[in-house]
Amino acid sequence: MDLYLSTLSSFFHFCLAEDYVDNVIIKNRWRPKIPHALPKYLNEQEYARVLLESEKLPLRDRALVMFLFSSGCRKSEVSNLNIQDVDLEQRTAKVMGKNNKIRHVHFSEESAIVLKDYLQTRKGEATDPLFMNKFGKSLKSSGIYNITTKLGKMAELSQSLHPHICRHTFATNMLARGAELEFIADEMGHADLNTTRVYARIPTEDMKMVYQNIMG
Repeated sequence: MDLYLSTLSSFFHFCLAEDYVDNVIIKNRWRPKIPHALPKYLNEQEYARVLLESEKLPLRDRALVMFLFSSGCRKSEVSNLNIQDVDLEQRTAKVMGKNNKIRHVHFSEESAIVLKDYLQTRKGEATDPLFMNKFGKSLKSSGIYNITTKLGKMAELSQSLHPHICRHTFATNMLARGAELEFIADEMGHADLNTTRVYARIPTEDMKMVYQNIMG
């Protein structure tokens, strides 16, 4: 119904602009309120299967997957990272997000270990891409997408594992472990806190357990 009304509204606005009609007869109040869809993420069992299967990947691909899951970065942000942008000791990375906004993200100790192992297999300069393709150039977003979808098939997931699911899984894991929404928003580069609030609508395992203890 919302799609039909939206299409009709666009048509009547066109007619109004062309002077075919005097007013738009579609009212906004007619349109049904549709709740925002919850982000797609991996549950605890799916996440464990993916991590297990990731150990079979080449070192570069495993380092990439670990970084995606533990930093919450977008695939374009990861693609643009250079070696000099990453501090393995402090486990931080300087990322250029949307609107060329710079932020510092954190990543896990396991991710740092795998990244260090990967970088030790390479020779290059600090200005070289962090994740490199077979041509010695930066691994593009499409390449990152191919790696994650391949991993999802290896783990026999019911949904496609694209990079944004890694990002959503990072947010839900952080929230389940008690992280504040403001901190998650900073890590993910959300300019509007309301963008992050959507994750608060996702029932975590702890929330489910509390409900089951109370309601049975």
